[in-house]
Amino acid sequence: MSGTDKGLADFAAVLLDMDGVVLDSMVQHAACWREVMAAEGFDASLEFILQNEGCLGFEVLAELADGVGRLAMADAAALRAAMERMLAAQRRMFIERCAADVRPFPAAVELIEWLGREGVPTALVTSSRLEVVRGALGAELAGQFACIVSADEVARHKPHPEPYLRAAAKLGLGPSSCLVIENAPAGIRSAQAAGATCYAVGSTLAAHHLAMAHRVFADLAQLTRHLRGRD
Repeated sequence: MSGTDKGLADFAAVLLDMDGVVLDSMVQHAACWREVMAAEGFDASLEFILQNEGCLGFEVLAELADGVGRLAMADAAALRAAMERMLAAQRRMFIERCAADVRPFPAAVELIEWLGREGVPTALVTSSRLEVVRGALGAELAGQFACIVSADEVARHKPHPEPYLRAAAKLGLGPSSCLVIENAPAGIRSAQAAGATCYAVGSTLAAHHLAMAHRVFADLAQLTRHLRGRD
């Protein structure tokens, strides 16, 4: 059976990204990123931030370096120092300004609760630090996941497969038995490199940005209907 045809019965667990899948938080994250990047002299568009969600690091920063007056692309040490400052500033800004007001997508809550009733374990796999997860997710929703894999416990982040490999291992499963739900290219590549089936939702990006996924859905409601066998 192809990845596009698989329903819930074909998976032993569902692994969900956090921002843009479970939480309606990408507008806030992107605004914080653009502000801290501007403070370092980087002019990053909203689309650039959304396309690189989950993998904003040195390599991505280097793509912007040609347009930066203060930092030369050849100066790797300066770029890495800027990246560390921006990561810390973005995390602090999001927690202080946004985390308390971020809400889950209603369809995400419905999906997670339905999976629980069906006896299908779920995992949250995010590029955010655990302090951000705790501040934004809330104890009640966090408690519904069998495990959470945050950026703190992996050495290599999305698009590397380690985050999804770690989640599958924590559930005692092989990644090929897991369905991953993502909304960004880096997460899709991470899931597929791990050997999982990946369905994408167009919560933040147009479908053509997500075309590498096994199947693309307009939103979580449509994806849930597919898993229920109702599409």
